[in-house]
Amino acid sequence: MRDKGGSAVDAGIASALCVGMINAFESGIGGGGFMVVKPTPGTGEAAQKSINYREVAPAGASQDMYAATGRNGSQIGGLAVGVPGELRGWEKAHKLGGRLPWHDVVQPVADLGNNGWKVSKQLASVLAGPSSAFMKNDPLWAEIYWPNGAPAKEGDTIYRKKYAAALAKIAKEGADAFYTGAIADDIIKATTATKGILTHGDLANYTAVQDEAISTTFRGKTVHTMNAPSSGLVMLGLLNIYEPYFGEDECWSTNDMFHRLESMRFAFGARTKVSDPAFNPNVTLIESFKTKEWADEQRAKITDKTHDPAYYGMTQISPEDHGTTHVSVLDSEGGAFSATTTVNLAWGSHVMTPEYGIILNNQMDDFAVPGAPDAFGLAPQAANFIAPGKRPLSSTAPTIIEDGEGNVVTVIGGAGGSRIFPGVAQAILNLECGDDVNRAIQRPRWHSQLSPNVTTLEVGVGADAEPKDVVRGLEDKGYYIGLFDLNYPTSNVLGVTVTEEGVYAASDSRLNGVAAVY
Repeated sequence: MRDKGGSAVDAGIASALCVGMINAFESGIGGGGFMVVKPTPGTGEAAQKSINYREVAPAGASQDMYAATGRNGSQIGGLAVGVPGELRGWEKAHKLGGRLPWHDVVQPVADLGNNGWKVSKQLASVLAGPSSAFMKNDPLWAEIYWPNGAPAKEGDTIYRKKYAAALAKIAKEGADAFYTGAIADDIIKATTATKGILTHGDLANYTAVQDEAISTTFRGKTVHTMNAPSSGLVMLGLLNIYEPYFGEDECWSTNDMFHRLESMRFAFGARTKVSDPAFNPNVTLIESFKTKEWADEQRAKITDKTHDPAYYGMTQISPEDHGTTHVSVLDSEGGAFSATTTVNLAWGSHVMTPEYGIILNNQMDDFAVPGAPDAFGLAPQAANFIAPGKRPLSSTAPTIIEDGEGNVVTVIGGAGGSRIFPGVAQAILNLECGDDVNRAIQRPRWHSQLSPNVTTLEVGVGADAEPKDVVRGLEDKGYYIGLFDLNYPTSNVLGVTVTEEGVYAASDSRLNGVAAVY
């Protein structure tokens, strides 16, 4: 895209489509997500825009639709599929800040599917794992990923020619080709055959929502991110709560980590009230979570000890969301693109369309469902119950940060379920402490999400040993600390920064992403 004179948006769309081709277990055009864009000068508006291309519940959905099937119905099969939004999202972004013709952005990814690519270490690991075992007995999947009755290995060549045909059609005809016509027929055929309720009307009526990005100031910079139902607004709340503490104590000391964690716990308490604003009767409340006034109120509650979950406003539980992929792009002219996209659990709903090889999401699993309280006595999050046309809660927080003069200094975001927004926030705080972007991302992360009420710390990450003095200090403040290594699910953060020395990019070593600067 760079060699063709493309913008950050062009490069971001092409990169995300490429990830959806190669790492289809985590993203693709059968999914959806959120993005924040600052158009490259001369391509569109100068202001930061957010685009919500999250999947929506089909028109036939209801909050008790999984009463008979349980969570299995929201995870596997056609009933788990929300209306895909990714292509409507890319379409809006391209109109907002694209420079190259749509065809030139999409077609190279179709060519990749036809020409094939080598299986990476990460994909080989996923294919050899339990989440891919179902493929062995499904010819549509086995043809691509389980040739000769065994999973493809690292270095093998994979082709996705049916999916390439879908992308070639979309490259030629635009996003409409996905939502009507032969591709739409293929999607409905696949979901209907697996007990789904998706209709042609659901696809034809889908819209991505473009709005102003939500923002706060933090230490002289402006942080722009995505509104609900993403977790961008509670990430802003976390930063606002913590801001006055910055500099009181040495970075990463016991007291510093205590204030970070308490800020995080209040953010998670607030998150239990967040849902799709179009369906939330307390929209004024959730909009307050990004304000300095709300942060001041929460900070006043911080003592010298931690407290039980109810103290932080947690009275209900949010469902755990799952795997995602993130793309951060900054171009030489100041355009920026930060997008998080997903099919949810590995391989989405396990439904692949027969004619075009599109892997469909299981995003319906991100809604809460009515039921008994959990082991901690917390009821499911009513604000996030299913309704037709509703978008489920997400942990994503695609972010763009500008300096006081409006220049982009950081483009950042992440993947990894409920650990996404805390991981992004910690990387931002590490940057403020003087880390370069690679160190800020690789540094071991803490996590405290109230349910379960255990605070976890990564060990064996980068050059850091377990900070035993900090662990003991936090235990003295009432924290129960659990240590985990990189085999435990964690967040995966990717970022680009601009400093006086130049432009730097980093991809998290926790997964096998690659950063590139041209």
